[in-house]
Amino acid sequence: MSRIAHRFVPALLALLATGLALAQGEGGEPLAGVRGGPVSAGDYAGRRPSEGARPEASWQKRAAEGTKPEEAIRDGGGTGMRSGGVLWLADTPPMRGEASRGRRGGGMGGMSMGGEHGGPPMKRLWLRAGADPQKAPFAHQEADASVETLLVHPLGKPEGEPLPSPAEGHTGLAFAMPAQGFYRVYVTTRKLEGDTLNVSVAKTEVGNFGHGGDEEEQKRAITAPRVLENAAIEIVRERQDKEGPFSQISSGMDQSFIVLQKGLPAANARVRLVSHAGWVKEMTSDEQGRVSFQIIRDYFPPWDEFQKRFKANYLVIAEVAADESGNHNDQPYTRVRYQATLAGNYSPSPNDYRSYAWGLGVGLLAVLFSGVAVYLYRRRRLKPFQEVRFDEKA
Repeated sequence: MSRIAHRFVPALLALLATGLALAQGEGGEPLAGVRGGPVSAGDYAGRRPSEGARPEASWQKRAAEGTKPEEAIRDGGGTGMRSGGVLWLADTPPMRGEASRGRRGGGMGGMSMGGEHGGPPMKRLWLRAGADPQKAPFAHQEADASVETLLVHPLGKPEGEPLPSPAEGHTGLAFAMPAQGFYRVYVTTRKLEGDTLNVSVAKTEVGNFGHGGDEEEQKRAITAPRVLENAAIEIVRERQDKEGPFSQISSGMDQSFIVLQKGLPAANARVRLVSHAGWVKEMTSDEQGRVSFQIIRDYFPPWDEFQKRFKANYLVIAEVAADESGNHNDQPYTRVRYQATLAGNYSPSPNDYRSYAWGLGVGLLAVLFSGVAVYLYRRRRLKPFQEVRFDEKA
């Protein structure tokens, strides 16, 4: 028994030390704070909503039983595409069935790091339709809808440069990123339905930074203006106070967005945030066009399948209606319905995988304690050797 203890007790101690080290370690570079105060994990970061339950009264599940997500979320009316009412740009193509639910997070979606023939990195985006971040299909252009696509280069013109629209063969948008900084893509779709002009602006922002790049250039890129002055409507994600080029948004954090029209704040805009799992929260923008959401925790895999670098998608949708008159393709209209979308990514909170590591450490500690207790109990049960002699002549 003593030999067994000498073999296994050090091994258990080593495992315990490893578990505690994992608990103290940090993966990635989560954002350190939010505008106006420190990060608050909130109620959403610590509990899992039960099946069919809501994490909070103001959050809603994406669709009722038997209802398509885009039908349950969108506010009626088309925006010039056959596939649904919400158009947005994604760095991953649609996935179906088990593939979409079991997709591994992380990685560089739509990114070709070497470009072609060793050139600058290439980025590919896909225009998708529908309010389900996981299963929204490709968007298909209608014949009577006009589409304009602009790329705003970090070193280019502030009004942007034209990009070819997504082809019918689902090849998506592709562009090179030779300079460090943020690249913004705007896909504006206009379609007339009766006396209402539907204007949809799908926007995305792609960062291109290298770990060995010029720090001053990176700082200038982070603080550079990120507004398209002539955009009919757009959503701008507010930078965090200590945000760096490699910072990440994680669940449980507060994130603010600003809705702009022609570069000016859009007050009283209807703004919705759709999480990766389909939870929806709706708010109204203030006089500055600002809304703030807490990124909900909705990633609950089995403990042995947890990925701290899992990349979840969120979708922000803003809508504004106005009584404006004019002509589109020589057809008059008296009302305009504006819609803007902005997609982004978020990762699990560091507290999530730390709790897994702490659980492993506590489990190993319990095993170690049990092993030592059994060893000591068996040790005490052993009786010392005593020699007894019998005198047969007595």
